[in-house]
Amino acid sequence: MRTDFRRMLESLPKDDPQVAPWKEVYQAVIYATFREELNVLEPSVQSVMDADWPNARKILVLAGEERDKERLERVGEYLKEKYGSKIYGFIISVHPDGIPGELRGKGAGSAWAGKLLTKFAEEKKLSEENLIVHIADADTRFMHQFFNCVCYEFVTNPNRHIRSYQPIPLYSNNIWHAPAMSRLVAWGSSFWQMIETSRPWRLVNFSTHAYSLKMLHGMDYWATDIVNEDSRQFWRAFYAYEGASRAVPIYLPVHMDAVLADNFWTTMKNQYLQKRRWGYGVEHLPYVVTEAIKHKEIPFWDKVVRIFRLVEGDFSLATASFYLTFVGWMPILFSGTFRQTVLAHNYPLVATAVFSLAWVMLLFSVYVSLAFLPPRPSYFKKTKYLELAADWIITPVSALLFGSIPALDAQTRLMLGKYMGFWVTPKSSVSSDPILSAAKQKALKTSD
Repeated sequence: MRTDFRRMLESLPKDDPQVAPWKEVYQAVIYATFREELNVLEPSVQSVMDADWPNARKILVLAGEERDKERLERVGEYLKEKYGSKIYGFIISVHPDGIPGELRGKGAGSAWAGKLLTKFAEEKKLSEENLIVHIADADTRFMHQFFNCVCYEFVTNPNRHIRSYQPIPLYSNNIWHAPAMSRLVAWGSSFWQMIETSRPWRLVNFSTHAYSLKMLHGMDYWATDIVNEDSRQFWRAFYAYEGASRAVPIYLPVHMDAVLADNFWTTMKNQYLQKRRWGYGVEHLPYVVTEAIKHKEIPFWDKVVRIFRLVEGDFSLATASFYLTFVGWMPILFSGTFRQTVLAHNYPLVATAVFSLAWVMLLFSVYVSLAFLPPRPSYFKKTKYLELAADWIITPVSALLFGSIPALDAQTRLMLGKYMGFWVTPKSSVSSDPILSAAKQKALKTSD
């Protein structure tokens, strides 16, 4: 049975001072875009239009870059002409290139768009307290009830202006078309976020999330000099609001793209680079520790536990697959003395039990991944389900090649001072409309 969040909103008490009036809430979606064309952007925008939230209180922002200005304006003007008159506002943000101190990345472009949104709200006399701002990648598609759900969590939380709202990213838009390795990495990322959502006390922002404009303005929008701006945003809020901010889990997915390129090897290269960028999250450690020292008002153990989780997470990401694949067997293979111990004799039995349990959990993962699949395209046979289930056999290889190795690569680069920039994962969604209209073809045409 699906939850009807609109009905829940309508049933909220009108005389409770702790509950904000939901009919005064506006919701803005900032789509961070760079070189994405209509086949990626339009389905995302359409998902916002189709969502069960009054169009008169929807705002769309395309946050692009000056170095991609021609494409941004061409695609943006087409989308604005088609959808702009149907919603409250449609903003095209062109972030200037080369601002001193900024890193070319999503954070800088989002911060510029956030400032434009604040200016827009002031011109329209919209309250920052009543405007929820969602930041999303260009391929993000929202569920029908998503904005109602976020609004319900927002208006019923008395600490709404020191809370972020974190859904589950589900990389499934093009999952049927992606190669096996890319599919497996996509499911692994989605499953990890599901696990984190079930532990809200340690939840950190990732990819798509939301805040009130008041909160964003108060913390000076997004960091402009960092690669992984989403998780940094959590830490910036944590210290800006003296340890009182939290990420609130939204138990609904947002649908995004698995990594997919024109050929297999380019897909694998792009997948590795994406995971390496995610593995560069260790860049937060100096900031987190330095700010922890400054903020004496935050309880000591709260800071220590969070720093430990950050360190342990980065360490495990870079080493766990190596330990499971190689290290556990080394004493038996290389130590004659160890092979004579009771532990060595029992080791095969213990390993067999552990791996048997792992296979049981793997079967459960297969079941869950199949349950979350979008509808099968008609041109794929039903036997495609068997292929998607069989993908999970290569989990150890996937975890090593697209887990530990890129994380170790990223962390080593940081250690050696070879600092990384923001690498944008190319989007290659499979359009649900293979026959483009004349207007779309005109908008998609790239001038030489």
